[in-house]
Amino acid sequence: MRKLVILAVLLAAISAPVLAQEAEEEGPQHTIFTKLFRGVGNVILAPFEIPVSVFNVAADTDVFIGVTAGTVAGVAAGVERAGAGALDIVTFLFPPYDKPLVTYSVGQSPATQAAVATFPREL
Repeated sequence: MRKLVILAVLLAAISAPVLAQEAEEEGPQHTIFTKLFRGVGNVILAPFEIPVSVFNVAADTDVFIGVTAGTVAGVAAGVERAGAGALDIVTFLFPPYDKPLVTYSVGQSPATQAAVATFPREL
């Protein structure tokens, strides 16, 4: 009996890396919880779009432009992120689970990029 247990443990130790490698080749598994937690994260991160956008626009242009245009861009990005998060939370039971609605990180929204590109640095 003892030899059988040792054999089973050795077999599991040898086959575990092979099975793990097959799982890695498939890629990450997206489930309903992936979509739900992504939605909750987007709702939580939505208010942080405003100060991060203000800072990014101010760093790239001017403090006044950062406070004015950065605030507007941050509010737009925050509303977009909160709406996408709310939609993910409401529809987390329905596929697709692997396609996020918001594909950019906090402070890197297209609205922020447009605010930086709109105002020249010479002002």
